[in-house]
Amino acid sequence: MDEQLEQSLRRWLADDAQREAALLSAGYQGSAYLFADTLNNRPVRLVVKTAAGGLFTGWFHRLMLRREARVYERMANVAGVPHSPGFLDNTWLLLEYIDGESLKTARYSLSNPDAFYDQLLQVLHDFHAVGVGHGDLKRKDNVLVTADEQPVVIDFGTAVMRDNGLLDGLLFRLLRRFDYNAWIKVKYANDYSAISPDDARWYRPTVVESGFRLLRRFWRTITFRQARKARRRARASRSGNSD
Repeated sequence: MDEQLEQSLRRWLADDAQREAALLSAGYQGSAYLFADTLNNRPVRLVVKTAAGGLFTGWFHRLMLRREARVYERMANVAGVPHSPGFLDNTWLLLEYIDGESLKTARYSLSNPDAFYDQLLQVLHDFHAVGVGHGDLKRKDNVLVTADEQPVVIDFGTAVMRDNGLLDGLLFRLLRRFDYNAWIKVKYANDYSAISPDDARWYRPTVVESGFRLLRRFWRTITFRQARKARRRARASRSGNSD
């Protein structure tokens, strides 16, 4: 890590009030902060993550953060993911800040959706090639869209790495399959009948996913979800017409 960057980070981390004012998110696993400074006449922005404490769970959260640091280290040469300048004192995981909009909202305004999803698929290929499976890409907030409509996959906190162990290898293959199935789900907005022949080769639902889909369909049926949504749309339409 650059010495000037490290010194600036340590001053910032030592100031609890300044750090807490830059809080981005906090949860049971830990917190994330936005570090911003100007070094060598260049603006620097980093996401700084730390594990949550706790008498019984703190050790597990620290273990997961160390594992996440290893994931980013392995993806150092992969495009389309945040890069990490380091893991300070085995406590603070530093990540490149990505200025982008969540795919959850940005997908409606993509100028060339096919090109975007092709690029996203290549990002998946690339981090799979270095032995990393994400596993949570159905959550659209884990994909950012930059101003020039480039995809960036974020949040590898639950990722699995393909190491030499049998269990790691099995989990990696499972998460890799989850990633490709999620790509199909997101690209086609759950309309599986619209999958093109070229894309169909990437879609092979696992037993877990198929079971969950059946359970979700059953739940929607017994709770009359579709009927309730139709009533809400009708009420909204009537309200709009009355205006």
